[in-house]
Amino acid sequence: MCKGLPRTLHVVSVLLTLPYIAKIAHGGPTGQYFKVSPENVTVSEGQSARLTCSVGNRVGTCQWTRDGFALGTERSLPEFARYRMDGASEDVCDLVIDPVMPLDEGEYQCQVSGHQGVAGIASPTVRLSVNCEPGNPYIVQAKEGEKVEIQEGEEVELHCQSQGGRPPAEIQWWDGEGNRIVGNRIAADLQEFATKMQDKKTWLTVSILKIVPSKPMVLKCTVFNDAFPNPKESESIQVTFKGHLKAEVRRFTENEALELKCKDGKTSGDTKFKWIFNGNEIPGETENSLKIVQINDSYDNSKIKCTIKDQNGETEVQRIFQLVFTSSEKHVIKQSSPFINTIQTAHKRKRNKKKSKIIQNDAKKKTVFTCVAEEETTAEPKYVWIKGKLEKTVAAEGEGNQKFKCNVIDGGYDKIKQMANNMKGISRKMKRFTKTLNHITNLMEDT
Repeated sequence: MCKGLPRTLHVVSVLLTLPYIAKIAHGGPTGQYFKVSPENVTVSEGQSARLTCSVGNRVGTCQWTRDGFALGTERSLPEFARYRMDGASEDVCDLVIDPVMPLDEGEYQCQVSGHQGVAGIASPTVRLSVNCEPGNPYIVQAKEGEKVEIQEGEEVELHCQSQGGRPPAEIQWWDGEGNRIVGNRIAADLQEFATKMQDKKTWLTVSILKIVPSKPMVLKCTVFNDAFPNPKESESIQVTFKGHLKAEVRRFTENEALELKCKDGKTSGDTKFKWIFNGNEIPGETENSLKIVQINDSYDNSKIKCTIKDQNGETEVQRIFQLVFTSSEKHVIKQSSPFINTIQTAHKRKRNKKKSKIIQNDAKKKTVFTCVAEEETTAEPKYVWIKGKLEKTVAAEGEGNQKFKCNVIDGGYDKIKQMANNMKGISRKMKRFTKTLNHITNLMEDT
């Protein structure tokens, strides 16, 4: 038994050396071999990935494995919609994934089966890494409202989160003036940490900011990573002091319709709003929005305050608007009060008196009526005034063959409503003035 052992080893040795003898005799390998082997690849989510594999003397069938799991031998790989084997010839077995998703990350291997005594071959295992863009950052405290109210000198803690990034994201904090908040420059404490999410492929990044604001401020956070350097920005959050509210600047041009909103988002029907203009309550304005029709430069530097009454019956200032006029080509005479158009009213009265005189002197002149329509329309209206009624007719004649025409004013209904509210305020002021004047008169009579 011991004599047969050297003979057996010799036979094995001859068999192992045969491929090398053939290689020398014919100038190359006779079996299957990899002309191009796959290499590690890193791509970003949404891009296309190609793992290369080219086989020389191929007689077997190509297939790829991912984390040891075979993907199939058909070049179309029908079980995987985004996968296919691609190549200009049958010897090229590149694996193409388009588009790449985070779940595609893993270990890949190119394999070729054996055939008719020719042994199969397998490439070294390579890794496909997928970079992912960080998700939109958000400030956790902003979910409860767009502002945080603190006492002056109190520390506020804010958390900014972004999930789904790979490699882990970096978060930065900024104030409303575009200055980056860095702990060594501002009295602030910054902490940041990243943890793997449940998919074990992407990261959740959290940044904690602790700061003692020296004044009310606006804060936001941005996020980016090495693969996606363009930062994403969160919604802003206002940090205010109790009893202090900063005015929001609203710019406007002449004759535009300006609308101010007291509270963003949905409001309950029980919420009671008040609008205060330069210290005076605007009568009749109890809605969440205030619309000023045909605003002009008389509103420049005016302050409009909005208040709401909470469930406890306490009135809270919600927003303050500082109106800033942006000049235009037209020049409007500045009025003493934005709600009392005294100069224009007097001017219109003079024009109306002048018109009435002309009509009396010349019966052939046209009489023009101005009316207000509740429904706005861009089309040219065709209305006439017939015996106190508005009719949709091209032309009409009254007694004495007089023709009447009606011009519809855009936004007229809103203007009349605003004028009515203004008149209520004027009426109240006149009553108070009369009461005061009577009181003074009575005192004078008593003396």
